[in-house]
Amino acid sequence: MSAAQPRTDRNGWWVVVGGSVLLTLQTGFIMNAFGAYLVAITADTGWAPGVISLGYAILQLGNGFLAPITGWCCARFGTRAVSRTGTLLVAAGFALAALVGEESQFIGAVIVIALGCSAAGIMPLTVAVVQTIKERRTLALGLLPTGIAVGGLVVPLVTWALDGYGWRTTFLGVAAVIVLVSIPTSSVLPNDRVERAPVKKQKAPPADGHDLRSAMHTSTFWMLILGHGSALVAVSAVNLHLVPLMTHHHGIALSTAGLTVAIMSTTQLLGQVVTGLIGDRVDKRWFAACCMVVQTGVLLVLATVSDVGLVVAAAAVHGIAWGLRGPVMTAMRADYFGTASFGTIIGWSMGFVSIGLVVGPLLVTAIEGGPGGYPWAFVALAMVTFVGAVTFAVLRRPRAWCCARARRRRPGPRPGAGPAGGHREADPSGRRWLRRSGRAGRAR
Repeated sequence: MSAAQPRTDRNGWWVVVGGSVLLTLQTGFIMNAFGAYLVAITADTGWAPGVISLGYAILQLGNGFLAPITGWCCARFGTRAVSRTGTLLVAAGFALAALVGEESQFIGAVIVIALGCSAAGIMPLTVAVVQTIKERRTLALGLLPTGIAVGGLVVPLVTWALDGYGWRTTFLGVAAVIVLVSIPTSSVLPNDRVERAPVKKQKAPPADGHDLRSAMHTSTFWMLILGHGSALVAVSAVNLHLVPLMTHHHGIALSTAGLTVAIMSTTQLLGQVVTGLIGDRVDKRWFAACCMVVQTGVLLVLATVSDVGLVVAAAAVHGIAWGLRGPVMTAMRADYFGTASFGTIIGWSMGFVSIGLVVGPLLVTAIEGGPGGYPWAFVALAMVTFVGAVTFAVLRRPRAWCCARARRRRPGPRPGAGPAGGHREADPSGRRWLRRSGRAGRAR
């Protein structure tokens, strides 16, 4: 770590508060507001809605596939510097988007925003919390994402600005607010970074945990990716297809479907808080497995029932299970692999796991277009989450790196070395060892 004075848990709770504020801004002004931006931009420019949808997909993919680079930057430069750089990129992207006149230019501005969202988003904030909170870490990781739910309260402000001032002026205002609020708020983030040791032929992982290379040599690293990725397959698919399932397949009113999504988000927030309170007191792998079993049951209910009350209740339970499981994913990686190289490990993990975010919606879209429709699509999701439940159930803590290294090497006797009580020397025939005592040598 850097020479700065180490932070205590008391300082770390300010990191949680500041991180929640940063997530509120990013979620409210970017992720949750993109639907409103789509309506305003297409109405003003005549662009196809697919252009704005492509921009949203770029934001989602950027948060996942750029995570390994973001994790490395957090370890190399510190989370505060990374977050502030991302904030400036987001503001610059919004300012550029406000000035564009062509679709390709808009996509280029969105790419800049995506780079900034990755650098100033959930991943570096999670690293900051793990670095600063030692006790009740699961509680902190459960409270940090509450900013995502609170960000929904910003959307009405965005829609008011779009109606009153237009999308270009709104984008400039968003850029200004993000800079004026995020830069001071990010001062609570730690500026610690992993010091670069002198280059050696054999670079050992940190003494208090695994580095990326040693973590990737464990089955635990890949099983966590499989379990977490299977969960995100279901989460991303439900987020996109719950409303079409309710309206097109079950014939439920659009207003009721929208209210169901709001209920699901609220129960997700409740689940995150509950996990924060109890997560450090339970076996996390069994806790995650139970959550995945619940999600499997919910998906089967959504696939087979059409009653409005049951569908709304199933969506609410899905939100609870999602919220309960989410913070545990990060806490398990910190418990299993240590904190010294956590940023790099979680970055690469999220890069692999984000594949599930893309697979889920595409899987449901492909199956829904066939004869089975939405019921078979959600049954397929249930099969994926069941695999994730089994994966978490059989998950085991990785062996400490120093012990694993010692078992792999097991050096043989060195030349001239022997058991206690004498010195051994090879017999010229190569078949025996000769032991010299203080008085005379004898064959053994």
